[in-house]
Amino acid sequence: MASDHAAAPLLTGPEAGDILATALATMEVELDSWSVDSVNARPGAETSVGYDVVAGGERLYLVASTVSLTDEQRAAAKAVRLASDDGEVHVWRHPADPYLPGLADACVPETLAPRLSAATGRTITIESLDMMVMRPMRRAVLRVHTVAEDGRRTWYVKVVRPERAAAMLARHRMCDLAPIALDAGDGIVVVQEAHGTPMTRALHRPDGSEPAPIDPAMLLAAMDRLPAEATALDHRPPVPDRVSQYARMAIAEGLPQDRVEALEQRITAALAAAPEHPTVATHGDLHAANIYLDDAVAPTRVEAVIDLDTLGPGRRIDDCACMVAHMMVLPQLDPEGYRGVPAIASQVLEAFGARFGIEELRARVAANILSLVAGAEDGSIAAAWLEAAESVTSGRAATD
Repeated sequence: MASDHAAAPLLTGPEAGDILATALATMEVELDSWSVDSVNARPGAETSVGYDVVAGGERLYLVASTVSLTDEQRAAAKAVRLASDDGEVHVWRHPADPYLPGLADACVPETLAPRLSAATGRTITIESLDMMVMRPMRRAVLRVHTVAEDGRRTWYVKVVRPERAAAMLARHRMCDLAPIALDAGDGIVVVQEAHGTPMTRALHRPDGSEPAPIDPAMLLAAMDRLPAEATALDHRPPVPDRVSQYARMAIAEGLPQDRVEALEQRITAALAAAPEHPTVATHGDLHAANIYLDDAVAPTRVEAVIDLDTLGPGRRIDDCACMVAHMMVLPQLDPEGYRGVPAIASQVLEAFGARFGIEELRARVAANILSLVAGAEDGSIAAAWLEAAESVTSGRAATD
């Protein structure tokens, strides 16, 4: 089994049914039906696919991955190893995970509640628990509504590899815009819901009204408040530095090779001509969903910044490019609800460009959009995003 994005067609095509049936047969269970729920492919690394399965009359969630596992990891996750001339694939049942030992407890209210109680120092009762993000072997995010003696709260439960939890907690503690984060053990980090309202809510208007005005200076001020000590953390290459990988992934998804390669060449040429930037503290994944504002109608300041997992040294222009790119793709997700966003995205692009250089910013925005194209599950959305990326590098409007 290929250990990169090329494995995705095999794990999502008809052969996947044979893989799942064979794995279940080792448990003496017969496969009834299956469907692909999610695909997670990392450039140059493993491909993992999650499946909704009915087997022996029972609903299951299975994961198949091209990852290599040790005997100990295989045993801990009760994973089945299948080998062929194409390579090997491992299959296991969620919520077991060979790299996320805390996932099983985090997914069950009866086992998560004691961990929350110990971490917060309060007696916690869980009212509801919902999975929001699941990336096998990397991370999971769950939302939990709780009740304690001091009232109701919403927490976000992040499950990571245990060796990464300390760094995540340290990032939250060094940033005054970050919400409270606590250690619940085994790679489980619980983060209290941030104050304010998500910027996506300020932009989304399903009733057709105008979105809230977004002052670019407000966003830049929040970026400038990121802690200087974060420059001493590990460096994580930003998306534009990996544009060739995302271009290959987009082509593997079936997007036109000539257009993707031409876009990649324009991006690469623009970045090669760009000046050096000072190293500053950067968020690393700064977009509207990770920004909380003081008001959904007339915001004046950023109240909080969330998802600080990627906080570290970098270029300020890359945070700006990530922000603009994610704003530009919103209209394809809900054309009516986000119909006012293109004008705001153009305004923010121009303001950021005035500070950092518009041509370089356009190239970095296009690289970020291309990374989203590579992971889009809907072909029509991927095509629209590719066109948006092309429009940015050509200097046309942010979106049509």
